[in-house]
Amino acid sequence: MKLLRFSLKCLPLLLTFALAVPQASAACAPTGFVRDGINLTAALINPRGVVSGDVDATGCNIGVYYGTNAYGVVNNASIHSANYYGVVNNGAFVTVENSTIYDIGETPLNGDQHGVGIYWAFQSNAHGDITGNVLWNYQKGGIVVNGPTATSNIANNTVIGQGPVNYIAQNGIQVGYGAQSNVTGNMVTGNSYTGAGLTASGGIILVGGDCYGGPTVNKAVIGQNIVVANDIGVWFSNLDANCNPVSTPTRDVALKNTIRDNAVSNTTGDGATQGYQAGVSDQGDQDEILSNSICGIGYTSASTPTAALFTIDVTATNNPVVKGNTTCSAIGPVTDDKPGVGFPFHHSLRPDHHR
Repeated sequence: MKLLRFSLKCLPLLLTFALAVPQASAACAPTGFVRDGINLTAALINPRGVVSGDVDATGCNIGVYYGTNAYGVVNNASIHSANYYGVVNNGAFVTVENSTIYDIGETPLNGDQHGVGIYWAFQSNAHGDITGNVLWNYQKGGIVVNGPTATSNIANNTVIGQGPVNYIAQNGIQVGYGAQSNVTGNMVTGNSYTGAGLTASGGIILVGGDCYGGPTVNKAVIGQNIVVANDIGVWFSNLDANCNPVSTPTRDVALKNTIRDNAVSNTTGDGATQGYQAGVSDQGDQDEILSNSICGIGYTSASTPTAALFTIDVTATNNPVVKGNTTCSAIGPVTDDKPGVGFPFHHSLRPDHHR
């Protein structure tokens, strides 16, 4: 019998090939993760090694699913064609990086409140970073990290919504229910809603508080993102049991973001016949809005009976700190340390978010 011999110098290379798991379409298997009364199925469940290559989830609810205490890495993968989620972390430690995630939702996309590219599940102990990915053609949201024990660094992703649509209020990146996360260096574009229902879309949103049924999001830094063509560019919404801004410190920070919208497209965010758009909208306590650049007629024009427009909306918050922000006007960029133009009072509009 001949023995296979190899140099120890080759071992790292061999391990790399052994651990990489390129995937094609697979049979859909039940996960035990229930949404809308459905035991969702997935193309891959707790896969070992690195998931890379094509993951065709056609016919499945989820592309890649990780359950409690699992460990996983998704790197250089192309995950597509599931109708509920691209990647789910339900209590695991998972890194999702340098991957493309797309076609997540129904065909064609519709108003059902699912279809999220990357999801850290609500009330699960989900951890891990989400970096360097490109997400598009999602139904409800690009990236969602939810829950008081969830953690994630969300950085350097590109998240592309459908643009103005009337069938669903999409959101680009959501951090909710006490999750601990910073959102930095991302490009988020095209989350805009034109339909009915007192609703607007958000580029990057934070949601929490008793109004939503979970803890507030505190001390999150939303920094150095490029946020373009969203109804609300950066949206902090921490609301109490009466759905008013909380009076306990949240201290979330919007810092050095570039925020643009050159269209007035939302139609019902401020009422049945009045839209609502803002570069930054704040509902919380002691939040900081610092050194952001906000331009475009979607945020800087004067409000009208059909559109309430704000550069920075702090008309329904507590103790905000607003400093060093730059906004565009007819005479060029100016420093704006006050709320943008708009009505003297704005109600606590709530994001149409994903739980």
